[in-house]
Amino acid sequence: MKNVLHLCESSETGGAENVLISIVENLDKSRYRSSVCLLHDGWLKTQLDKRQIETVVIPQPHFIDLPWIFRVHHLLKARCIHVMHSHEFATNVHASLVSRVTGIPVIATAHGKNYYGDRLRRRMAYRFVARQSCMVAVSDDLKRFLTQRVAIPPASIRVVHNGIDMRRYAVNGSNHAIREELGIGASQPVIGTVGNLFEVKGQIYLLRACKALVDAVPDLVLLVAGEGDQSGPLEQEVRDLGITGNVKFLGFREDVPRLLQAIDVFALPSLSEGLPLSVLEALALQKPVVATNVGGIPEIVEDGVTGFLVPPRNPEALAEKILLFLRHPDIAADFGRSGRRRVREAFSLEQMIQEYQSLYENSQ
Repeated sequence: MKNVLHLCESSETGGAENVLISIVENLDKSRYRSSVCLLHDGWLKTQLDKRQIETVVIPQPHFIDLPWIFRVHHLLKARCIHVMHSHEFATNVHASLVSRVTGIPVIATAHGKNYYGDRLRRRMAYRFVARQSCMVAVSDDLKRFLTQRVAIPPASIRVVHNGIDMRRYAVNGSNHAIREELGIGASQPVIGTVGNLFEVKGQIYLLRACKALVDAVPDLVLLVAGEGDQSGPLEQEVRDLGITGNVKFLGFREDVPRLLQAIDVFALPSLSEGLPLSVLEALALQKPVVATNVGGIPEIVEDGVTGFLVPPRNPEALAEKILLFLRHPDIAADFGRSGRRRVREAFSLEQMIQEYQSLYENSQ
């Protein structure tokens, strides 16, 4: 039995946090015992507590925080930890420092490009991580970024794609209940997007695309699920565009698989991405996708097969491809079936778990 300590710098909602939950829940319980260390209380701590996963919060007031390192060192000894698995920049750096002191191996997963390429000291910190840990990128695009922008040797980075549990995404063909709950008619065309309401997610360009779409399809509905610091500006943009009757801001949703049943087309207008779980979820439910050609999205969406890729910051291109799907439901259905097959074959939860377990076994 190997004891694994998982570490994450954020306790909010997001891709890295959901991946951590998936890993902890689905590791082979006969081979691994998991506990989690977080820097903050919050949503992730609540989710782990609900699942009765042993979790401790150790605040980290300063970067390169020696008291934090000592407290984690004590935790490792108390729990007899054999391997650490950290997520994102701050905990990847600190877990690697702890590994240097203790000799306990660490798997360090990078989920997005974030801010660490901006300054020399951050790039140097991540080069240290790559030397001290088994470094993982969630997409080939992110590996290229780490290689080109941070100057980490390609051989030092392993790619493990995010995966989702296909059992949660049964295609049942009925969306009546969720549409009724949302006040949407059975025949109304519906676009959906899911993600934190941050500037990097580009939702403002989807709202502008929606304005053009409403001119062509007046009863169209856009569902926006998520929360974040752009909530106010995005709601103001909807008012300025005069489409308040067509856009529903749903806030954070725990029931994304159910929510996605209500839509006809999924859109992701991001300016930067790692490997977005929301696209995998939409494809798993046979929803055609229109997304920006950034980050790891092209590794999921096969342009012209499972969806369409468009340039970022381009509302016109978004509107054009979404409208094609709305006007040609037969094409949308073909793309949807191809998308589900794509996720099942290349982005399954089982594949992700197997790859991480292999890294745990080979870590030393």
